Amino acid sequence: MKKSIISIFFIILLSTLLFPKNLTLHDYNDPSAHHILDADIQDDLLVVSGMIGGIEFYDISNSQVLNHLDNLTLSGGGGGGGQGGGTKPHCIKLFDDYAYVTTNRGLGIINISNPNNPQYLGIVSGTNNYILENLDVLNDILVVAAHEDGILIYDVSNPSNPSYITTIDTENSWTATLNDNILYVADEQILEMYSISNGFSYLNSIELSNAIKDIAINSNVLYVAIGSDGVVAYNIEQESNITLIDAYNTSAMANKLATFDYNKVAVSDWDDVEILETNFDDAIDLVGYKNTTRRTMAIATKDNYIYSAEWAAVQVFEYGEISGPDIDLNTYELNYPYVPNSDSYTMSLEITNNGNSILNIIDAYTTNNEFSYSELNDLYPGETQVVDIVYSANSNNSSGSYRILTNDNDEPEIICETNGNINGANIGDVAPNFELDIIANGVGSFQLSDYIGKIIVLAFFAPN
Repeated sequence: MKKSIISIFFIILLSTLLFPKNLTLHDYNDPSAHHILDADIQDDLLVVSGMIGGIEFYDISNSQVLNHLDNLTLSGGGGGGGQGGGTKPHCIKLFDDYAYVTTNRGLGIINISNPNNPQYLGIVSGTNNYILENLDVLNDILVVAAHEDGILIYDVSNPSNPSYITTIDTENSWTATLNDNILYVADEQILEMYSISNGFSYLNSIELSNAIKDIAINSNVLYVAIGSDGVVAYNIEQESNITLIDAYNTSAMANKLATFDYNKVAVSDWDDVEILETNFDDAIDLVGYKNTTRRTMAIATKDNYIYSAEWAAVQVFEYGEISGPDIDLNTYELNYPYVPNSDSYTMSLEITNNGNSILNIIDAYTTNNEFSYSELNDLYPGETQVVDIVYSANSNNSSGSYRILTNDNDEPEIICETNGNINGANIGDVAPNFELDIIANGVGSFQLSDYIGKIIVLAFFAPN
């Protein structure tokens, strides 16, 4: 019996040591750019594009450090129809001495031969009437997703002056990826494959469970991000016989992918970064995790370093075995519903030790006495504890934070905001009825009162 218990303990301990679900935080930068949507790496250059505030350039020759080089706003520029100010970058791809960027005014070109002083060359002629999204470039071929206008294909043998080749028709394409001799096209939830060498002729297709957000390929494994349905992996070693490896439902919404090592993919999953590993047979496993809670929109990798491009920040994580403790919260913000004065409301916060040694709680407290909390104890590796935080209302617009001090080396202090009875809409308030015209993905109008009792998520985006 003792031998069995020891064996079980050893297996659990070995599993914890070999497969830590954590990432070490090395650096953080709060750039001028925000509404960040994409990131790409070429050699020691990291480029991050934000719809507002421009494009950020970083030297990552020291992979742990974000050495900021320059910020470029797309105002002016020559080329085949250079535009004035107000050009908003979306997605970006680096190719030798150039960066191609989709914007609200078309496909832009940036000379990055000197990343300390990048030069915006303007908009590619004929692209200003499209709504453009993700793009990819391989050898001398550039592909750009243009929603219902299809996949635009260019020859970039003259990289400062791309020449149009053809268009592949789609219903609504968000992304396309080039790999070897194959072009992979995401058309809503249909993944289509085309032969590059045979004039972009159609090969075959796969239907997935949700709309495709991104595609990445590594070691004959095709990874597909499908939003709220997570990530799907296929074995593409044989073009004529593509087989499903596994599907993994990430915790939020899988948006962008970046591969590294020979069998891993980093996922920007809205409120966290997740590292998935495939065994090339029949499984995808979660082997790394960090809850950023800052809207991780895009992801880029260099060796075992993960660059998280968030709505208004950039962070550097390192994936690898960690001997120490590692703290993670399930949320970094508690927003309470309206609470009448003298009443109280309880919300819960989950604290997890994703490291490999005991997480010692040095202190834990709230900064506003209207919020009380239950005791938080030291956590063993893999252990999660729930802390109840009680809001006792005495006034309007109560805000503060719950702060935890630990022996976590990279995050010795971690903060969860607490907000009660804020000025404005509170969770649980009655929503006013409204009616809006449906301008895409349907016809007629949307009226909130038609959906009483259902969960409604409203997201507002504008192309300009």
